[in-house]
Amino acid sequence: MCLMFSLKRIAAFLIDTVLVFVMTLPLDLLVQRALPNPQQTAFEELISSVIGVYIVAWLYFGLSDHSAVGATPGKRLLRLRVTAEGHGVVSLPRALARTVLKLLPFELSHIFWLALEGVVGRDVQNAGLIAANLLLVVYLAVLLLFRGRRSVHDLVVETQVVPAHGKKPSAKPV
Repeated sequence: MCLMFSLKRIAAFLIDTVLVFVMTLPLDLLVQRALPNPQQTAFEELISSVIGVYIVAWLYFGLSDHSAVGATPGKRLLRLRVTAEGHGVVSLPRALARTVLKLLPFELSHIFWLALEGVVGRDVQNAGLIAANLLLVVYLAVLLLFRGRRSVHDLVVETQVVPAHGKKPSAKPV
């Protein structure tokens, strides 16, 4: 049960990642074309990605987790939802903080891989990539430790993922 619930959560995240990619690809391409330099530096590519992808992704996850159903489309498809610890609706600040923390390993890997290319030495870049990947391993280990209900981002902001068929969240955000 623990492993299956964890795998459902991971599958929901992968579904959402594909949806975000499909939604943001056209926007990212438009932002890149709008930048004045066709030979973008790694930093300019990061800025265009922040505008064209990251902000959309943060809003996608944050607003979905804050919604009355407490779920992204991927979570809804797999019958999962996010609740505050007391089974209430997740407040918007808590949902956005959860999103930033959830995506932190991925954002760090993009920063060290792309934005710092040519700015810092290869050793610093590699150390940052290793740290980002180790952080992801910690997130997955905590997810398994808490039987799929919570990972690092859930612990910090006091949320949990539960089956969607359970008790409905209270209407007041926590």
